[in-house]
Amino acid sequence: MENLKLQEEIKELKALGDHYEKQLKLAGIELSDFSSEDMALLDKCVDLAVDSQVHALDLNYLRELHSTKKRDSIENKLIKAKKQIELRKVKSDIDEAARDVAVLERYMSAAEERLIPESEVVQKTNVMLATKQGFSDRQKNFNAPKDFNIEGIIDKVDSLDRR
Repeated sequence: MENLKLQEEIKELKALGDHYEKQLKLAGIELSDFSSEDMALLDKCVDLAVDSQVHALDLNYLRELHSTKKRDSIENKLIKAKKQIELRKVKSDIDEAARDVAVLERYMSAAEERLIPESEVVQKTNVMLATKQGFSDRQKNFNAPKDFNIEGIIDKVDSLDRR
């Protein structure tokens, strides 16, 4: 089945080749008139036509292809420029975040240096509570006479200081 398809395709290609040769003869051109370099270029052209499946090289098609490629190139350059700008912005954001982290780390280390250990805080609190309790107990045990004149004592101390 595939063999038949290949044979039909070969016949069609031979017929197309004959048709092109007749067209060249009508224009007064023989294949033998071409140099080996020209034939090599024609072979390359045929290979490209087969690969790209473009069989009629119309100048408008080539212009359209060129403009499409040029537009794609410009779009790619624009996208590249935008991505580079975005990349620079992301890098600057990363640098700014790194600076912020460094500031916060310095703050944390300074705060940790000033930090009083919990055991020391508890100990100081206990000492202060004990001192307060001691003062409270002494105040309760202190019985001042009812006719005690504190202002008189202050005046006497001041007069002694002046001497």
